[in-house]
Amino acid sequence: MKISIQGEIGSFSHMAAKKLYGDHIEFLCQASFKEVFADLKEDRADAIVVPIENSTYGSIYQNYDHLTNNKFRINSELYLKINFQLIVNPGTKLENINELYTHPVAMGQIQGFLIKNPQIKPIEFHDTAGSVEMIKNKGLINASAASSRNSAKTYGMEIVKENIQDNLKNYTRFFGLSKNSTTTDVKVNKTTIEFELGEEAGSLYKVLEFFYKRNIALVKIESRPIINTDWEYTFYLDFLAGEDEINSHISELKYAVRHFRVLGSYVKGEYLNT
Repeated sequence: MKISIQGEIGSFSHMAAKKLYGDHIEFLCQASFKEVFADLKEDRADAIVVPIENSTYGSIYQNYDHLTNNKFRINSELYLKINFQLIVNPGTKLENINELYTHPVAMGQIQGFLIKNPQIKPIEFHDTAGSVEMIKNKGLINASAASSRNSAKTYGMEIVKENIQDNLKNYTRFFGLSKNSTTTDVKVNKTTIEFELGEEAGSLYKVLEFFYKRNIALVKIESRPIINTDWEYTFYLDFLAGEDEINSHISELKYAVRHFRVLGSYVKGEYLNT
């Protein structure tokens, strides 16, 4: 089975994919989320694993856009504990570091450390684990990377300072996606939908009322602007029920919105430490 991820072996996406799909898989490691979605669209991958939100940084907006622009199904979910380690070439001391490389989203989660260490210049890189590999291959003795403990082990590097993230309860939520629904577990208990609102008053209220009347808990609502429109938005909503629990009443929900689509039903994700 081929799984496409954004990042290298040892990255958080790599760890999430192994948890969701097992150890006996082949990885396609890409530099961007756009390439990851293209791998699935063009059948180079059987499934993809992407982050959708982080408890410190917030939503990964570009991946919400990719969900809308590609007709894939969410089949699984995972909450991965994100502990950032300050990783260096063996022998490098903290006081000698003047550069730090990591992914832009990761950079947003270690701002406190960077403020306390103004002598360290933050430099964005396409991947957390990839930044570890890069400073090793180039032998950068005054550089560091913010990445996982697993990536330090993978590339034979040293951790000079542990857990430099701002939020000690720092989690990233990952989705596993494929072209078709593959979830057969009878415990499917969470669903993600997308829709657009009409111009009539009370459209959003009608959506929320639909779930309230059926005692279905809503756990997240997100919105993204629709390009080339006058302030129109796509809404994304997560609720704690399987798709089958609303199917018999789906016409009522579709009546209140435009372009309704179920993005997937899946088992509510477990929390995994790193």
